[in-house]
Amino acid sequence: MLSKVGEIQSVQLLGGKSDMALATLAKLPISKNARVILCGRDMNAFEIPDTLSMFQVQKVEVDLADTTKAMLIIDEVFEGGDVDLAIIAYATLGSEQFQLNHEVFAKVLHNNFYSQALLLNQINSRMSHQISGQILHISSVAGIRPRKVNFVYGASKFGVDFIAQGLQKQNVGSNVFITILRPGFVHTKITINMSPAPFATNVSAVAKIAANGLRKRKRIVYAPRILFPVMFILKLLPERIFRILDK
Repeated sequence: MLSKVGEIQSVQLLGGKSDMALATLAKLPISKNARVILCGRDMNAFEIPDTLSMFQVQKVEVDLADTTKAMLIIDEVFEGGDVDLAIIAYATLGSEQFQLNHEVFAKVLHNNFYSQALLLNQINSRMSHQISGQILHISSVAGIRPRKVNFVYGASKFGVDFIAQGLQKQNVGSNVFITILRPGFVHTKITINMSPAPFATNVSAVAKIAANGLRKRKRIVYAPRILFPVMFILKLLPERIFRILDK
């Protein structure tokens, strides 16, 4: 439950090493005594950033793609007390060249869609029972319209985005809120070897937009904001014109 002055007192981050998620936390009103649980793979060796040094940070080693174990972790965290904010921030990019390889195809869809959809629903259900809470789901503009270089990744992100929108409708009238963040290309440790797309941005800029979206309880936010009109136009373009741009 939020403090009397509106500060966040507990956070669960799925994808505990996410640059965007960690930067977002640094821009939110979080109590100095807050409980922050970072969940993900290789967390034991992860060095907690200075921005979280004032909080009660717990690292949980778990493969979030193993939904049975991940859902048990979620239950344990909620049983330890109310969770004010949950962030779903993990993803598998896959390979542009080998996206249709069976193993790559299956891994991207399982990690980005199936596991995230289940965990999102689980968190939303737990917050409904505690009668409050906020969820930040980090989606992607890649799901707006399929491109030949990353349509498998885009499909996986769009799937959970769609689920999140449905849960938003289910939550109308309640005190559980979901914010969907749709970033474009972001310079992070994961994208360091990739060629930047138009309107590429940095982690700090995305975090500022995400934090503002959470404060205002916005349904969907784009980062950078220019992507909202750009994606709207791209979605309406005739396929023959979009095919030329997609070369």
